[in-house]
Parts: sequence; structure tokens; C-alpha cells
Amino acid sequence: MLTAASQADEGALLSDPLLQRLFRLFMLFSDITEIGQQRITPEQTHFLINNFFRVSRPDQYQCSIPTITCSETVSFRDLIHICDLLFPNRKHLEPIVDRVFERFVSQVIYKGFVMCRRGTRTSGCIQRDRKWRTYWCTLSPGAIYLWPLHKATTASNRKLITLDHGSTILMGSFDEERFTWQLTCAKSKFIFGDFDELRRTHWIHEMQLATDRRTKAELLEYDRNCSKKAENLTPSEKNLSWRLALESENARLMQLLDDERRALHDEEIVRTLAARMLDEEREMREKLEKRVKSLESRLAEQTRNEANLVENDKENRKRLDEERTNGCMKVCAQSL
Repeated sequence: MLTAASQADEGALLSDPLLQRLFRLFMLFSDITEIGQQRITPEQTHFLINNFFRVSRPDQYQCSIPTITCSETVSFRDLIHICDLLFPNRKHLEPIVDRVFERFVSQVIYKGFVMCRRGTRTSGCIQRDRKWRTYWCTLSPGAIYLWPLHKATTASNRKLITLDHGSTILMGSFDEERFTWQLTCAKSKFIFGDFDELRRTHWIHEMQLATDRRTKAELLEYDRNCSKKAENLTPSEKNLSWRLALESENARLMQLLDDERRALHDEEIVRTLAARMLDEEREMREKLEKRVKSLESRLAEQTRNEANLVENDKENRKRLDEERTNGCMKVCAQSL
């Protein structure tokens, strides 16, 4: 979360890599006010947040947030507070800001894996065959860059398709289990394919943007104009986006609650096992004590019996000796 950072001074704020990227985005769309401060409008604020939501929830292609600022302009600290409210989990926010930063500051319009093959024309920069090949593709203003998957992503292995004013993009058919589209340039033709129809729609839309805005200046002007549109504050979409933000926070809190419940459950299991082990140990100790007492009783009884036997044996021997002595005396008396 960004609350702790928002309480520090401006220097401490900009020492955070995440906030540095967020600040670059803020400066890209901001204007200087009459008192010399950098500010963005509420429309631009919603434009940035919309793009954050588009990255975090690709299935929700368009979304807005309710008007949560009353002022006519938004400062960088205000933007931090808004992000802190809508994206309380920093680990979730970091990749979102990175992707939006890449789109607007680095001007990487789109990127991903795509299949491509040459069309009917022969001149161009892609291998001259009709086999489907998979590439890592990035779209920039006026250019498409392709890296073959079996080669390192170096500049020497990069293949370039230059987009000109005559470049056209057309929806293709479902060919060889792929959803296809065609790019026709001045001297070459390329066929692209993807296994997912929705991704094909995204690719066509972003390729068209790279074709229409062939320089970084044109793309920047386009992005700034889009950020100032009043439709970013469409009332019909506010409740939906606010609900999504609340659901995100509720999901986070429910996850914390579930974790605490599991921890308490595990603790209860440990206590139950400990109590059971103590009961078993007590029962075993009682059994051992009873057995020891039984053995001691048997040993004492055996000792007494042995003592009695010894005493009886002594008495019997003494009696036998007396009888022998008396018998000898009788024999001697008779002989006399």
C-alpha cells in the first residue's frame, strides 16, 4: 500500500521505483497551473485509472471510477491516494503501473506472441515462405518488431515491418485453426494468426493505432487528447467501477479473514493433538505405575516366600540333626 509513502516528503516519494513510474505517467499528462504547479484534470485521472483497470481486468475492457475528487485539478499526492484506495495491494499494483508506463511513456502499444507468414508478395523482411512461424511481437508507432522464438532477442535477430500511410489491416478468415488478419504495406503483405479470436481483435485494433500514429509525437498527442475526453467520467459506468474496486478490497479482506481462520483452525488442531498426546502419556504413565506396583508386590511376595522357605529349610535341617543325634545316642545305649 502507498499510504506510508504518501506521508513522506516529495523526495522520499520519488525514491520509490513504483512511485517514480507513476510520477512519469503523471508528468506525461499534466499541465502547469497559473500558480506554477503540475496538475492533471479529473478526466485524465479517470483515464489513467481506467487503463490500470484494463490491465488488471482484461475481461472488463472499459471501466471508470466514481468522482472521488472534488477539486478541478488533481495533484500527484491526490493520485497516490486514489491508487492507494483502489489498489491497496502493492504487489498487485506494481505490474499494472509497469505495463501502463510501458504503453504511454515507452510507447510500446502492444506486445505478445503472434504467428506470421508471408503473403503473396516476395519483398520484405520476413522469411520468404508460407509456413506459419511464431514470433514475439511488439508494436510501436509506425513499426512492428518481430523476434523468432528460436533465436535470442537481440537487435541483429529483430525483423522490422515499417508501416506507412498506405498500410491497411483487414480481418481475415479462420484458416488452419487460426483466426487470421492481413497487413498490406507498400511492397509487402503479411498474414498474422492467433488461436484466440478476442486476442485477434486486440491485435487488429492496436496495429491500426500503430499505423494511424506513425510517430511518437503523434501517439503522444493522441494519448493526451484521449485523456481529456469527458467520456472518461461517464456516469453510467461509475457504479460498476466503484463496485469492482470495493469487490477487490473485499476480496483482499476476505482472504485475510480466511487466512486467520485457517491459522486459528490449525492452532486448534495443534492444541487438540497436544491434549490428546498428554492424555495418552498420562494413561501410559498410569499403566506403567500400576505395572511397577504389581511387579513390586510380586517381588515382595516372592522375597517373603523365599525367606520362609529358607527358614523352613533351616528348621527341617535342625530337626533332622536332632533326630540323628538322638538316634545315635539310642544305638550307643543299646550297645552298652
